[in-house]
Amino acid sequence: MIAMTDMRRPAFSMLRLVILLYAAFLFAHYLNSKNYSDYINKTLIKIHAEANVGVDANELARLLETRDYIPLQKLLDRNYNIYALIITDCKTTQDRCDDQKILFATNPRLYGKQNFRLDHLIEFPYVLLRAPRNTSVMDLLAPQKGRTTQQGEIIGRVYSISTIPTFAEDYHMWGQNPFRDNELWRRYLATLAISLLGGAGIWLIVELFLKIRRTDLRNAAKREAELMESADTYLRQLEENEERIKERERNFLQQFEAYVVRIRELEQRIQDVAHYREISGTIIAEMEEERNRQSAHFREELERTETEKQSLKNELERYRAATRKEKDEASRSLAQAIVPQFANSFEKQIFMSLTGSPAALKKEWLVLPNLDVAGGKATSKVLDFAVVTRNCVMVIEAKNYWGHVTAEGDTANTRWHCTDGSHATVDVRSSWGVNPYQQVREYTMSLMNMLQRQPQWRLPVYGVVVFPQTADLSAIDERIGRFYRITRSDSLIATLENIDAEARREHSSGKRPAPAEIVNVLLDRR
Repeated sequence: MIAMTDMRRPAFSMLRLVILLYAAFLFAHYLNSKNYSDYINKTLIKIHAEANVGVDANELARLLETRDYIPLQKLLDRNYNIYALIITDCKTTQDRCDDQKILFATNPRLYGKQNFRLDHLIEFPYVLLRAPRNTSVMDLLAPQKGRTTQQGEIIGRVYSISTIPTFAEDYHMWGQNPFRDNELWRRYLATLAISLLGGAGIWLIVELFLKIRRTDLRNAAKREAELMESADTYLRQLEENEERIKERERNFLQQFEAYVVRIRELEQRIQDVAHYREISGTIIAEMEEERNRQSAHFREELERTETEKQSLKNELERYRAATRKEKDEASRSLAQAIVPQFANSFEKQIFMSLTGSPAALKKEWLVLPNLDVAGGKATSKVLDFAVVTRNCVMVIEAKNYWGHVTAEGDTANTRWHCTDGSHATVDVRSSWGVNPYQQVREYTMSLMNMLQRQPQWRLPVYGVVVFPQTADLSAIDERIGRFYRITRSDSLIATLENIDAEARREHSSGKRPAPAEIVNVLLDRR
């Protein structure tokens, strides 16, 4: 459909150009009619009113009687561009003179009209020629027919016919020779040229606007597709996380039942020994307590995951049903729902920094938050973030301690402490080991075990502990061995870029899968 629209677009563009040029031509025609009226009504009339264009009727009569035809013809031809004169032999005072004949007339070649038929002359004003008197042929222009000279015998009749062309006639003649040196015709040409250029300019503006509009629509469609893809991906992650939690709960309950059966068997064997019965009861009570605690924890995780999933589905349905005006608000709500929930604002800040990095925007990095790397029946190990590239996988542990960070002794093997501005000292907690380095190392090892499903990849796994920008890390080692780093949030992206470049240089051998393939393995996709 898009291809067909692109093929039709030039045809529509040319059709709009033709329509605009045609409209410009009609507008120029209308303006030129105004130019013609202005020129005729203001310019020609003023010129002819001020010029001495009169012809003495007595002189016409004299030349006619003396048969001095050459001066007579010159006199008739003198004002051909204003009116033509026709002399007939009619000697009656009545308007109609059916048997009259044309004696002399203005040369029709001068004004471009054919000879007029005799029966049409009655439609034009005339003057009766008598014995010569001082009468001007300007009287021919009077609207009153039958006006005569003062006295004398009637020797003929002079008809006056206007030779000023109509607008249609003048426009047609100009169209045959548009570049002729004529003031009015030059005005015609300038008006037409300006109108056509204006039409072409309007067409260019319209095409530019339509192009910008099409570009905006394409960008909006692209953003919508990316948003929908992100929503679908996150929804799948929630559903997969939900299945993993249920599977872990089933495994735990099976293990618990097995322990209970074994303890019951042991109790049956030593039922006569009260001490062992007490021990077994205590163990069973502790196991039941642990079962209840773990079951409550699993229920809480399932409820939270179900709530997130339902919220995402609701926002997705709202986005799909939103009108064009509601699209922006629905898009922001959907994007808010896609962002995973974090334990604190610092983890959310790290997530936004990772997903907004240039490599992530180019799809060279894929960011996985809250990834559980526990294997088999082990207790859950949910790392904060995993950044997957073509060259390596980087495990990131976020620690929201913003004071002066120190170690009791060796950075890798002793406890860490943080002293804030009020000189209060607290332990830097870790879920595994005595410090965050040992925690991220444990997560790194677990993730490496998950990647062993694809041994041909030989992907290195790095660990990074990140503190807030205000933290002081000068008292601890910022690099532990080849694969572990300690940094601040303002240097995190640069640190990850350096790790990615180092992995590309030092581990060039072996197959390098696409980041999406690695993610599929980490999420147990086949």
